[in-house]
This record gives sequence, C-alpha cells and structure tokens, in this order.
Amino acid sequence: MRAATLCLAALMLLAGCALPGERDPEAPIVKHVLTAEEVDDVVREYRTVRGAAADALDPQPLSTVETGSALAIDTGMFSIAEELEREEFAFDGPFTIEETYLPRFSRYPLWFAAVVADDATGRRQVQVFERGTASEPWLVTLTAEITEKTRLPGVRSVGDAARRVAADDATAMTGAPEGVLASLAASLDDDEGAAASWRGDPFVEQMTRTLSANEQLEGVSFEQAWSADPQVYALRTEDGGALVFGTLLRQDTFTVDGGLRVTWPEDSPQRAFWPDGVVGTGSLRYAHQLVVYIPPEGADELPRTLGASGGVVDSSSQEGGPG
Repeated sequence: MRAATLCLAALMLLAGCALPGERDPEAPIVKHVLTAEEVDDVVREYRTVRGAAADALDPQPLSTVETGSALAIDTGMFSIAEELEREEFAFDGPFTIEETYLPRFSRYPLWFAAVVADDATGRRQVQVFERGTASEPWLVTLTAEITEKTRLPGVRSVGDAARRVAADDATAMTGAPEGVLASLAASLDDDEGAAASWRGDPFVEQMTRTLSANEQLEGVSFEQAWSADPQVYALRTEDGGALVFGTLLRQDTFTVDGGLRVTWPEDSPQRAFWPDGVVGTGSLRYAHQLVVYIPPEGADELPRTLGASGGVVDSSSQEGGPG
C-alpha cells in the first residue's frame, strides 16, 4: 500500500486589501522573508542535497535541508526503497520556480512557500520552507504534489508580501485553518458530521478506497486512526478564503487472527517493514502533507484538498494477537 498522491498546478499571486475586521498576524511588519534571488538559492541548495541523499538512499544528509514530517516521510521512503531494492527519484536537475509566496514577519520563525517544477519530468510541488532563527538554515517542512490541471487560488497581498492567516483565525471564512484540518481528519476517522463537509473530496475518496482494501484482508482485523498535526501554515486568498498547508497523521493497525501469519505483496510498504509478515499486531504510521483551500464565508462550496504527498514514517509490531 502506497501513500496517495494528489495533485494540482500553476498559481497566480494577485494583489488585494485586508478584509474588514480580520486579525493581522503580521503587525508590526519588520522582516521580509527573502528576495526572489535568495529563494532560488535556497531551493537549489535543497534540491542538490535532497538529490544526493536520494541517489545514495541515505537519509542522513536530509536533516540539513528538511525537518518535521517532510524529513520523516523521506526517511521512511528511503528505507522502503532500500529494503525493496527500488530506485528512488532524485530531483536535483534544472527547475523552474513557478510562484513564490513571501510573507513578512515581526519575529522568528519565518516561512515561505514556493511552487517548484522539475524541468526534466514536469513534476510539480508546493514546498514550505521554515527558518527558526537567524543563525539556522532554511529547512523544508512540507511538500505536496501538484499537477498542471488545477490552479491554486490567487493570494491576497499586503504591498509586495503574501498575507498570512493565523491557524485559529476563521474571520470571514467557513472555518479556521486548524479547525478545517481537524475536520478533515475527523471525516477520515468516520465522523459523520465532519464527513458531510468533505463529500466528494479527492483525497478523502482515495483514502476511503485504501481503507476498504485493508478491511477486506482475510484473517485480519483492521483499524485506522487519523489526527491533524498542530503545525499549520496559511495564506489569505484573494477571494477572502485561505490556502492552507498542513499535515494529517494516520495509523493503520493490523491484528492477525491466532495461528495465522499475514504477508503482503513485494512492492508494498508492509513488505518493506515486515518482510516475514505479521503475527499478532502490526502498526504503520503515515504522514500526509496537504494543500487545502478554505472558501470564504457565504460561498457555495466546501473546503477541498488541492494536493498531497505522504508516506510511512514509523512501524511497530507485537506477536501474540487474539486467539
């Protein structure tokens, strides 16, 4: 079972003014994140280091350019690729920065987002870079795949800076960024009330198919649990909504009937972590990094996921299941 990858594409950065009464997380503005030239240097350094790590399937260099769930996902992906003797992609060649979102801040940590396209493959990603202090490097904390078929909404600006939205700010929107991500996690956790807000969402549909496949395993009881990571990045869109970058955490638990051993296909994450199969109970933990759009208040539409990337970040097993 592989983590789902959703996608979308090129974006526009449009000017705008503040919404009446919205809280301003940027005042007083004293720090502009980076210039366009500096963004290019940061992205290039990341791609070079990440590419070398992917070529060697060695996660150690990643800690110099990645952090948080981005680092955990890549580390798990390298482990799977090495165990299954599978080549991993490395994106360290020519690239195009299609768009940048550069907020301003009054204090550290700082962050910015960029849409980066690999010139050779056409592969596109939305990447969020964060810097904790002036002496620390820029680290990728979130990466989500996008395609060329869907446009991200235009982002409201304050002068030449993208306007940020606080994680708990629901001003003039259908929900606050952290609340909307929590609702998405709840919908995947079989909360009927939350599910109504995500009806027809492509990420939810993909995860539902994965759940259904696991529930049909013979001789296995399957449970899945979801939660939202508290780290959220959000920008005000030109229409008054928000473009949100965040992470959902998922745990899949397999409990094998007594006297049985369950194995998985050779190309599956389960096979990489449990080459001899599972007797008793085994759990895989995933992180899914998402781009989510929150509509403005009064809009005739639901929040939706626009892109996602993810993978296994940890595993555990324990013999002696029921029976």
